[in-house]
Amino acid sequence: MKALGLKKQLEIGELKNELSLLEMPIPEPGPKELLIKIHTTCINIDDIHAAEGTFLGGFQPYKAAEDNPCICGVDVAGTVEEVGEQVAGFKPGDDVLGYAMPKGKGSWAEYCCLPEKQTLVKPEDYSFAEAASCAIGGKTAANGVVSASVSEGQSCLVIGASGGIGTIIIQILKKLGAKITGVCSSSNVELVRSLGAENIIDYTRAPFEKQLEDRLFDRVIDCVGGKDTEAQALKVLKKNGRFVTLCGPDKYIGDTNVGKWGMTKMMTYVAWRTLTSMIIGPRYIMAGMSSSIDPIQQYILNNSIKPTLDRILPFETDKVREGIAHVESHRAKGKVIISIIPDEK
Repeated sequence: MKALGLKKQLEIGELKNELSLLEMPIPEPGPKELLIKIHTTCINIDDIHAAEGTFLGGFQPYKAAEDNPCICGVDVAGTVEEVGEQVAGFKPGDDVLGYAMPKGKGSWAEYCCLPEKQTLVKPEDYSFAEAASCAIGGKTAANGVVSASVSEGQSCLVIGASGGIGTIIIQILKKLGAKITGVCSSSNVELVRSLGAENIIDYTRAPFEKQLEDRLFDRVIDCVGGKDTEAQALKVLKKNGRFVTLCGPDKYIGDTNVGKWGMTKMMTYVAWRTLTSMIIGPRYIMAGMSSSIDPIQQYILNNSIKPTLDRILPFETDKVREGIAHVESHRAKGKVIISIIPDEK
């Protein structure tokens, strides 16, 4: 099968130049796995960080070498080709979505194996591109909303509202009946408004907390990260509110390699803020990645929430390299898709 991946360990910024077209054997599913013929996958910022050894600020999930090439990517939407002997909920021919934790056998390929517990049936009203965008992106967005514990009528501020995660969060909050304010750049105002935000703050005009004057929110969900973002958010958050960050104290975590010491400091800060906020408020919560795929079904698929698509790229090395550069810029308006089989929908 054809795949896109690596033949060497990379430094920061090298993926878009070192990405290779590989010829790899079709993987064989384990007892609890499904072999998927992939229609679409996504380019996530974390895919880039994992390939370049900066995932979570310095973690390298796999080792690439000339004699052991690694395939990038985690998001999958496609059709079941074969099931393992212990798989009970799926059969060949089913259209599905899910995510791999590949250790070098990822989804930027014609085929990939998914664990059954990380796979869902693709709803008929979703294109394969939309379905792939609901995998890791949907899981992250849903976990953020779950951590925020949002009730109908509560006021919510979403920082980074126009990105691949923020655009899903806005729609989930709308379904929950929240009153939503989104923070984004001027070029994304209409997109964020169309998804359900009642108020938009253009951060390019002035720091968002200064534009909000005396307004206070029940919940702030941060898709950007950084201690400066947290400090601004606390100025507009009620004492009994919740600040939920998907990224932590380092802005765009993974763009730099902070090393083991940096990762230790980050996790120490998160632990300290979590504990002290329980006493003095507002609550500080770093949303985790639970092992359950259920939030995707509950909050996204059951509500027919459609992810925003920035662009759909053909399964070609040069085009995917361009997509990587676009995702690295943090200017994508929604998800960047790789189409391996052209979508019929």
